[in-house]
Amino acid sequence: MIEILTIGDELLSGRTLDENSRFIAATLHEHGFVVSRITSVGDAVTDISRALQQRLPDTRCMVVTGGLGPTEDDRTAQAAAAAFGKDLMLSANALAAMEHKYKTLGRCMPEAAKKQAILPAESSIIPNPIGTACGFCITQQGVSFLFLPGVPEEVRAMMQEFVLNHLRTLWGSPACVVNKTLKVFGLWESEIHERLAGHLPDSSIVAVGYYPQYPEISIKISGRGTDAALVHTEVACFENIIFQRIGEYVYATSGESLEEVVGTLLIKNRATLAVAESCTGGLIMHRLTNVPRSSAYLERGFIVYSNRAKQELLSVPEEIIREHGAVSEQVARSMALGAKKHAGTTYGLAVTGIAGPSGGSVEKPVGTVYIGIATDNRCDVRHYHFSGTREKIKTMTAQVALNLLRQFILAA
Repeated sequence: MIEILTIGDELLSGRTLDENSRFIAATLHEHGFVVSRITSVGDAVTDISRALQQRLPDTRCMVVTGGLGPTEDDRTAQAAAAAFGKDLMLSANALAAMEHKYKTLGRCMPEAAKKQAILPAESSIIPNPIGTACGFCITQQGVSFLFLPGVPEEVRAMMQEFVLNHLRTLWGSPACVVNKTLKVFGLWESEIHERLAGHLPDSSIVAVGYYPQYPEISIKISGRGTDAALVHTEVACFENIIFQRIGEYVYATSGESLEEVVGTLLIKNRATLAVAESCTGGLIMHRLTNVPRSSAYLERGFIVYSNRAKQELLSVPEEIIREHGAVSEQVARSMALGAKKHAGTTYGLAVTGIAGPSGGSVEKPVGTVYIGIATDNRCDVRHYHFSGTREKIKTMTAQVALNLLRQFILAA
């Protein structure tokens, strides 16, 4: 069993999100190791020492992050020495590693940085591939304590470069672990559960978890066992059943984002895209451009928040806006066609709506949204009514628009 301990007053106050425990736990699980407990404490020496001493009976390794910096509130080495009854000593190896790192960076090592080389006696250093401060390792009563800096990028690098190999050396290869993540949009968690209830078999080696992250759900199928072939077979069986029950709502099978899936489809079909956004204010373009190589298919975006912008940039006729309003099927259609025409692309995607919290009416309440998709010989417009905060309405609009585009391409 492995425990994770993260250190820092900023974690307890909520000023800093604890990214490290999440990453370490996910990495260990992915490689077949079991995490039994995650704990966070502040910077006080007594609190850190107590957390190190009060490990669970079955714990054989504790991964600790934070408190290894050069400032006064970095007290992890001091706390470890106190917890294990060891003296603090200047580690020649740690100091040499730090001096080499600073020399490589072309910088002079500050005197205060030497504090980071003062470690508990009998500890060995853990190399830091990207940072200046080493980690260190202590074995106490058969338990391996691995101390890492708190900088998330350094934790990620040291997990890959040292921690996983260290654990394999201690325990050998862990059980076979197979993880499959299906991304679902269009059903809420309760609806997914209802559709799958009674159809998934009982299994001692496969577990299914539901992880909502508005506005979509990730279904994680996790298989774990000593027989690799059996684990893969069981996971595939669960995946097939899920597809039989809700396959039309599954848009990704390897954890990809919706914008990644859309980008892959556009590349596969050698298609290009232009986007016209009103109520989402560039959110769709932001998501699409987060994907590497999006320039291969994304030609341009139009942020047309005002009526004037819709007329000047997309050639939406003034009389259509005057007669039907900016938030209407007719304007969404004209925006999609205008985006496609002005950009010369395969597809034109357009959204217009009322994100709130004000601006709605009886006929068009807050959350009213129109989404249009245009091609050479077709232009479809869908009408929706979303609920929630302004941010949620914008998020849902972008998600639905991308999903509609995905379905549109698949049906072409």
